[in-house]
Amino acid sequence: MSELAITVIGRDRPGIVADVAEVLARLGANLTDSTMTRLRGHFAMTLICVGPAAADVEAALAPLAADGQLLATVRAVAPDGATAPTGEPYVLAVHGADRMGIVAAMTRVLTDAGGNVTDLSTRLTGSLYVVVAEVDLPPGTFDEVAGRLARTAAELGVGVSLRPADTDLL
Repeated sequence: MSELAITVIGRDRPGIVADVAEVLARLGANLTDSTMTRLRGHFAMTLICVGPAAADVEAALAPLAADGQLLATVRAVAPDGATAPTGEPYVLAVHGADRMGIVAAMTRVLTDAGGNVTDLSTRLTGSLYVVVAEVDLPPGTFDEVAGRLARTAAELGVGVSLRPADTDLL
């Protein structure tokens, strides 16, 4: 069995998730991690599964992309293994008037502090731009990072909040 990273993108339509999931189930591929969303009328899916060889999965997904409306890619990846989180989990929220560079500036602050973005989404609604990110920060850096984020947000003319994340119960 191989660990595979699969992406599917294209114009949104009902049934994409069901179609992809059915192909994977028929192949005996176990979907382990995934994220799926609709972005301005386009569907985007990224998932990790354990299953047959990448070429077999790619061939099985090919009919879904035959009409040119979807693009599906499959890539074998090395298993991540069980690793303990290296930081403390936080949720970052940024909101304000849309302008170039908001994500770049805010994530640079996190990176420079040794933080890691583990999930990020953005949404533009009219002129309001919203960023929500899950981040891991090195222990003991919250106050420093929060201060740097506040200063960067002020320079950009946006609001920012950083709060501890509720841990997942799995």
